[in-house]
Amino acid sequence: MKCIAIIPARGGSKRLKGKNIYPLKGRPLIAYTIDACKASAFISDIYVSSDDDTILDTALAFGAIPLKRPEDLAADQTPKIVAIRHAAEKIAEEFGQIDIVIIPQANSPQISAHQIDQGVQLMLDHNLWEVMSTDENGVQNAAFRIVKFHALFNTFLSAHCGFVVAPNIDVHTLEDIQFLENR
Repeated sequence: MKCIAIIPARGGSKRLKGKNIYPLKGRPLIAYTIDACKASAFISDIYVSSDDDTILDTALAFGAIPLKRPEDLAADQTPKIVAIRHAAEKIAEEFGQIDIVIIPQANSPQISAHQIDQGVQLMLDHNLWEVMSTDENGVQNAAFRIVKFHALFNTFLSAHCGFVVAPNIDVHTLEDIQFLENR
């Protein structure tokens, strides 16, 4: 089974400039996500899809494989799934079959390998097509999604979904950074 991570990390954040590499406790946000992926029992390769060279250089420095995203897939209004599909197709073309794609967010520094592995195991145990992270109330958050490769290209909503409680904070503002700095 081939399981990869694709971390979407577009440049040009509006609320917090340089959000994906903004320092938290002396490390760029994306480093926390890359470390969680590296510690996962399932992930074989970690890719970062970005239009921003500084983000790609940072990703490489922390052990991920940089994937340059075309500018037309990095606009504010471009759905994230379009960039993920582009990256997944490019990787599959070059390296062959992919079974599962994990999509952790660069701005969710509390993601853990345990949460990711719990989601993959849930997917495998129940033959799910997709697993999403939620907060403790069952409300989906953006910490991560785990998707079977074929389901990335669906044009319909899947009924084969599961959820993992991962009450992580997604960083969007300086206040979010300050809150996490004090934890």
